[in-house]
Amino acid sequence: MTFQAIRFHLIFLILLSPLLSSGLVAGQSDCRITLNSAITAGGNSPPWLSPSGEFAFGFRSPSLNKDLFLLSIWFDKVPELTIAWSKNDHPFVLYDSQGHEIWKAWTGSQRSTCAAMLDSGNFVLITGDPSNYIWESFDMPTDTFLPGQRLPTEGKLTSRQSELNYSNGRFQLRMQRDGNLVLYTIFLPTESVSDAYWASETDLANSSDTQLVFDEAGFIYLERGNKNIFNVTKRPLGSRQDRSRQNYAVDTARGSSAWSVVQTTPEDMCAAVLNDIGSGACGYNSYCVNIDGRPNCFCPDGYSPLDPLDSHRGCRPNFELPSCQENGWESNVEFVEFKELNNTDWPFTDYELQTGPEIDKERCKEFCLRDCLCAAAIYNGNNCWKKRFPLSNGRQSIDVNRIALLKVPKDNVTSTVLKPKIGRRT
Repeated sequence: MTFQAIRFHLIFLILLSPLLSSGLVAGQSDCRITLNSAITAGGNSPPWLSPSGEFAFGFRSPSLNKDLFLLSIWFDKVPELTIAWSKNDHPFVLYDSQGHEIWKAWTGSQRSTCAAMLDSGNFVLITGDPSNYIWESFDMPTDTFLPGQRLPTEGKLTSRQSELNYSNGRFQLRMQRDGNLVLYTIFLPTESVSDAYWASETDLANSSDTQLVFDEAGFIYLERGNKNIFNVTKRPLGSRQDRSRQNYAVDTARGSSAWSVVQTTPEDMCAAVLNDIGSGACGYNSYCVNIDGRPNCFCPDGYSPLDPLDSHRGCRPNFELPSCQENGWESNVEFVEFKELNNTDWPFTDYELQTGPEIDKERCKEFCLRDCLCAAAIYNGNNCWKKRFPLSNGRQSIDVNRIALLKVPKDNVTSTVLKPKIGRRT
């Protein structure tokens, strides 16, 4: 969630019970944030740091809009802004400038005496017993999993929409009650599940005690009954103690502040996310290319990104959609051309297949050209598939033995050509 600048204050307003005062003194070294401490978005108040200074809690502005702020936890020693947690609709107290409560960390009936930003990256609310956390950010993960963290049964991680937009995205990791760890695409805003594109296949009856563990040695695995039953990582990712040296100091010496990718699961997301419902790994009318283990989304010629800051949202055509009207560009063959993309396919949304020894690429173009409803055609050997809008599950790879033929208006076709004829009803 983002907030307008200057208008919001984060304030702890849970009453201190006199019966807990002696316990507070015992945990004072961990309890650095006292009652009624406040942070102001857009103000000069510093964030709350962990003892080592590696993590910070407060407001950050991750977008280009400097009037919007995100309540978050981030790596404070990494030059590149890396947010590990952000407020994500879980029921501390957040007030606006008029004193109205707009968010609260749910602690039940228990009272907090103070709070702490730990070196693990966990932000906690503490009672008189410093080992008793009545609320912690580790129990409410967003899109990041840290060493020392566990994802219990029915826990989930949800991707963000883009690098700069921390609203929930279309991908989700779920620790299911049957013991299976599954990656899903979801439909927003309901979070209805589409198809799974990766699973640990560790489902068993009565497996509700299975949880995902990221241990201090840097391994991620599934644990059931204190036993490791499935390794998610192929090798350790580095412990919390040596992470700063490996990822910060070494990268800084090389003049880089970026994180390095150690492992991707699945290895080729473009190929893994193929569903008959939904857009695929990328948005509609775009195609996905696996580059260094990450899905990269591109628009074909004649199309532009829906959001220039988020290539995963999909593409829009730079022309009027086919209407099959007599004056439409798609109904006049002299106004039409085809853009070719080798090793590219949109495997779904086809509505007609022409096949036979007489079918070649030019004949495939002709089929689409003469059909005013055809948005694109896919050619492979003696097969020609006609496609309708929107194009979905687009993918480009050397192992895709197909040619995409996208029907677009010629560059010299202007909007004047597409205007309705005089005397015709529109």
